[in-house]
Amino acid sequence: MTVLSQDLKGFTLIELSIVIGIIGILAAVAIPIFDSFSDNAKVDELKSEMLVAATAQEKYFLAKGVYASETLSLASYGFPTNHDNMKFETGIYIKNGVGMSYWVHGRRCIKNTPHCWLYISSLMGTTETANFRELKVGEAVNEYAGVPSCSCSN
Repeated sequence: MTVLSQDLKGFTLIELSIVIGIIGILAAVAIPIFDSFSDNAKVDELKSEMLVAATAQEKYFLAKGVYASETLSLASYGFPTNHDNMKFETGIYIKNGVGMSYWVHGRRCIKNTPHCWLYISSLMGTTETANFRELKVGEAVNEYAGVPSCSCSN
């Protein structure tokens, strides 16, 4: 005849259920916070790449004496390529026939929401300084020809 020992060690089903519940609650709180940090990092990467694009325009200007009006001319100067839902465009801006400048438009779609930024270089021949700003969804920038509106299409 076998005798069962009364010194069984381990966790009960209720104790394990409570621990799993606590872990679930912690995960439910932590995952959205992490997701938000991830989205913010993607926007920061877009802004960083836009400054790389502006540097490419300045390198082009030093080599050619004019700013490039399209991205193909800037590829060998380090202008960023379109990747990871990021798209970059550039153009020239002349104000009143006096000052010459350029703009760089960057867009990244995160979870089907566009995040758009516009960099306007300082205007040569004037006192206007460089401007770096976020565009609202659907916002059109009419004062600079060719700047696309902020959307995830195309």
